[in-house]
Amino acid sequence: MSLDRRGLLTLGALAAAGGAIPSGARAQAFPSRAITIVVPFAPGGNTDLVGRIVATALSKTLGQSVVVDNRPGAGGAVGAGQVVRSAPDGYTLLLAGGGVVVTVPEMTSTPYTRADFAPLSLVNRSSMVLLARSNDARFRSFADFAAYARSEEGKLNAAHSGPGTPNHLALIQLENLLGTKFTVVSYRGSGPALSDLLGGQIDVHFDQVTSSLQHIRSGALRALAVLGPSNDSALPEVRTVSQLGFGEIDGTTYIGLLVSARTPKELRDRLAGAIRQAVADPQMIKSARDLGSEAYASTPEEFARILEAEYAISSRAVREGRLKAD
Repeated sequence: MSLDRRGLLTLGALAAAGGAIPSGARAQAFPSRAITIVVPFAPGGNTDLVGRIVATALSKTLGQSVVVDNRPGAGGAVGAGQVVRSAPDGYTLLLAGGGVVVTVPEMTSTPYTRADFAPLSLVNRSSMVLLARSNDARFRSFADFAAYARSEEGKLNAAHSGPGTPNHLALIQLENLLGTKFTVVSYRGSGPALSDLLGGQIDVHFDQVTSSLQHIRSGALRALAVLGPSNDSALPEVRTVSQLGFGEIDGTTYIGLLVSARTPKELRDRLAGAIRQAVADPQMIKSARDLGSEAYASTPEEFARILEAEYAISSRAVREGRLKAD
């Protein structure tokens, strides 16, 4: 679908917004203290796990401490709002994808708009999987799940990691493919959802491989299908929804670092370069692979295009009434 003119202009500001350029001395001194990466979800989920390996790599690149600050709530809007309110000095970054930045503001009132952020670089991409407990006899395969969801419409409790997250969008896509509805349960991140899935409080969960891989490998959870265009190297035996004959779905999750758009361009450029260098670090690449994801850097412009593409999908879902805040 095409974007309206307002959407295009606003999203363009994500890559172009800037402020006064600091003096050369100020830029050379940056960073002179610890940098905070705000993770707008609870500990234990995909974004949190990625945030911790990024913080380690970026600290090495910048020669300063980089700390993770979890601020969950409102589909990521609590943490994102904190970044917008912070001083535009480059010391407070947001780790997020399109769900927090462009989708949640379409769904509900937030203390920010997508134009309040300037993308710096993507840092990670990961596949999404549909998860069930390994001891749940109802869901031995994706075909079992699909048959149950269709025959018992509204009875299946399906969880996602927060309103407007890629997990939420993948859930909606799967409802469309199967022509049925789930009883949707929203969480403040993957960590709490995984705990409830393991405990039997919910039936299935839409999650990134990154945060669920340890439970799949332990045998506690079963990956019923990859919700993406291709198999995931961490789970080569798990087939995609398309390969299983149920149609196309893409839950690939991109995560990147953003900063307040009021941050001076010289500082944004310094940070963007440091992030790309950190993502290319061999230890960062290995750590991401161990999590079941891929270290993936970009230019600010490429990140802005990813955000624009997600805006096109989510804004349509909001207008159709299929994507709502809790």
